[in-house]
Amino acid sequence: MVSLTVLKAVKVTPTLLARFALLPFRKIQNPCLYCPGICLASCPTFLESGNLALSPLGYSRNPALWEEKCAKCWRCTLECPLGYALPEAFGKPVKVEVELVKRGTPLLVSVEGLDMEYAEKLSTRLGAGLAEVKGLDARYTRGGPLDENSFKKVKEKLAASARALALSPEAAHALGLEFLPLHFPELGIKIDYEGAVHVPCLLRSIEAEIIESLRKAGAKITGVDKDSCLKAKPREQILYLCPRARQLGLPSIYDLVTT
Repeated sequence: MVSLTVLKAVKVTPTLLARFALLPFRKIQNPCLYCPGICLASCPTFLESGNLALSPLGYSRNPALWEEKCAKCWRCTLECPLGYALPEAFGKPVKVEVELVKRGTPLLVSVEGLDMEYAEKLSTRLGAGLAEVKGLDARYTRGGPLDENSFKKVKEKLAASARALALSPEAAHALGLEFLPLHFPELGIKIDYEGAVHVPCLLRSIEAEIIESLRKAGAKITGVDKDSCLKAKPREQILYLCPRARQLGLPSIYDLVTT
């Protein structure tokens, strides 16, 4: 684990932020090269290893290491004053497409290879529509920017639905959709659970709304984990809101609402 001494060494001052904010006007394509590490405390691979090579400072200088080790969790982007998207800085554009499996409102939006089984069960239970987005998971595993043309087509098709809800943090983040658990109470979905929950890395900005919704749905939240990362070092005895947890043999909130 990284020491607090290392993190305290990164001092963010008004002067530093001012200089950093001017980088776009200097046509700097990779601001990480000029940053002392403002986002270090948010990077799960750095926090676990203490190795600067396994941090945004290292990944921005070594595309091969970025491809292999970066969690593509987007935490660094959320912390960056410029919002620099390091997870899509390298790699080929990710092409996506969407298939409308079943019409209905709300429209549950699934990601191929990630949560389709959960989506099918919930679609049946709620009498909801169902759509599957293909290719999107690569953006959060392999990394790379979204292909603009294919992304635009997916957005246009989903916009035809009056109410599209994303099962995964990935779909909510990439497509700008509302996260399904935010609507559990109004959809009549109850959660029989007491314990700690993990706030998805991609949705930390709406942590309060997520926790409030889970409580309204019946969950007794005893703690919130927003520091660990499912892709870097997942924790046991915690409930994940990411469907990806199932691939690691860990409990997902969708296991509770589809059984």
